[in-house]
Amino acid sequence: MNFTKYFIKAVVLSLLVLMGCSKMEMDLPHVSCESSEIINTNHPKANSLQQKLDEIVALGVPGVVIALKDANGTWASTSGLSRIETKTSMEICHLQFGQSVAKTYMATAILLLYEDGKIDLDDKISNYLPESTLSGIANANESTVRMLLNHTSGIAEYNDKANYVTYLLQHPLHVFTTEDYLDYVRGATPKFSPGEKQSYTNTNYELLALIADQITGDHKKYIREKILEAHGLNNTFYYNEGFMDYPELVNTYWDRYSNGEIENCSEMHRINVGSLIGDDGIIATPIDYMTFLEKLLTNQILSESTMKQMLDFIQTKPDSPDGYGLGISQEFINGHEQLGHTGGGIGAGCILGHYTDNDTYFFLAINLGVSITPKIAEPFEKVADEIYDILLE
Repeated sequence: MNFTKYFIKAVVLSLLVLMGCSKMEMDLPHVSCESSEIINTNHPKANSLQQKLDEIVALGVPGVVIALKDANGTWASTSGLSRIETKTSMEICHLQFGQSVAKTYMATAILLLYEDGKIDLDDKISNYLPESTLSGIANANESTVRMLLNHTSGIAEYNDKANYVTYLLQHPLHVFTTEDYLDYVRGATPKFSPGEKQSYTNTNYELLALIADQITGDHKKYIREKILEAHGLNNTFYYNEGFMDYPELVNTYWDRYSNGEIENCSEMHRINVGSLIGDDGIIATPIDYMTFLEKLLTNQILSESTMKQMLDFIQTKPDSPDGYGLGISQEFINGHEQLGHTGGGIGAGCILGHYTDNDTYFFLAINLGVSITPKIAEPFEKVADEIYDILLE
């Protein structure tokens, strides 16, 4: 299970020299916190999972957190530090970056609008967005809302464009706008014809956020009210005022040159996350992430018929049973179905999942970047796979 599956790969490593060789100092204020969550300390998987968390930190990951809910109740634990500079321990009440897990929330918002009769999933997106927004974006006039949701639009990806990556690394504290991201794909060759195949693309969800803005006036407020507040997700935040400055939000780190030297990139990371809509932008506690997925998959947010559409998976690779639905992925781990989403960024990585065989929900996160492959990636993935095996027992 690779956290980097849906993000920029290590091919950008050669561009990092543009940032110079001086050590980055971007740590931000951060505090300890106290959790009010009820945790089953006697959970039968607690000891074996704690050992794996400690192994991850021993590899060089600053901090790691896990939460799970199964027939034995809810359990969560951590290892390592949420901020190295002050030796602040990672705690289960700390806010974690969801990264691309935000796509599941964005898709849920679109499906709520569908249930309210405000959007037709098979309408062309040009019915909802002005020509000025779609101008120069190949496939935009032929793609439907559903194609954005399941990544079959073929619209080009902004974050694999060399000019975007170069500018981001040369100007790490630059605040991009949604228009900036779309400009990177104007005139770009499409990946394929609309509906021809499936290819995970962040641009699709930037466009979905803009569609939701057109319908609701403010998709951020809509997500906060209709999903977060409506379902008691009080420790989840999506563009609340100053949310990137919340002191409970973990500091984040990266292995800039893939040489094992960990640097604090929190300021850069937060500016990047705070610039993205639809495809990123969620922060929450591990328990809140898990609660959201459970409510979603048990038809507490969307109707059963709508969920059937959300879970209509398109095969992602010809030689793989894995699929992608409407903002949610389907993977098979040793033959066991796992539903959810991964997230990866400059300074963090996570996975939110549900194993259908044994009805286990879980959230696993680290505050080390995965968008540029860290030196310890291979041994980390090995331990992560062992965690998944324990969860599946």
